Amino acid sequence: MNKPIKVFIVDDHEIVIDGLKSILNPFLYQKQETEPLPAQEENHPFRIVGIAENAERLSERILHLPGLDVIVMDYYMHGINGLDTAVDIKEKFPNIKIILFSMEDSDVIITEAFSKNLDGYVTKSEGRQRLLDAIKKVYKGERVFPALKSSKTNNLPWKNNGTNTKELGSILSKREKEITCLIASGNTTQQIADALNIAFNTVEVHRNNIYRKLDINRLAELVKYAIEQRLCE
Repeated sequence: MNKPIKVFIVDDHEIVIDGLKSILNPFLYQKQETEPLPAQEENHPFRIVGIAENAERLSERILHLPGLDVIVMDYYMHGINGLDTAVDIKEKFPNIKIILFSMEDSDVIITEAFSKNLDGYVTKSEGRQRLLDAIKKVYKGERVFPALKSSKTNNLPWKNNGTNTKELGSILSKREKEITCLIASGNTTQQIADALNIAFNTVEVHRNNIYRKLDINRLAELVKYAIEQRLCE
């Protein structure tokens, strides 16, 4: 039997919570780790282990949920910025994956979520299968973000030279793609060097090559490139 993915839902709309419960697991969620699972739930891929209508004291609740895998959190709840809360949770519990699930489909918000090293962003208009797939992917260590939709992205260098996006994606080497994701996630050169066990100067060389190949010179453009190309999924 495969281990179910333990999911915590944070949303301030009862109808959304009910919808997520029915999508993720049609059975009653397990309130206590020691409770036996219903027989029909044993092979279910997801297990809802907690539900909250706001993000207050969320860190305290997480402490009592050992083994929590993924948090699905609304972007905006009762005046609280879910993105800031998600970043705070991520800093305290780096092993927990966080997906922002929101009506907001702003390129600015999506880009900010990506640059702050969150694991995924799914808009509520993308459909249930997209969310289910996103949870499975972030659980495995992938990152899932929607493509940017604004016409302003047409002004980006990789959109402006007539190059096919699939061809452009192959411009970068495997190592350069890896470093691009780390840079876009807000890591410093030294952090990247430590993570990849390579020299500081080697990272700088890769960084310069990446910017040169993509004909960009700003971090914001690099983040948009990574999202557009789904480079870090």
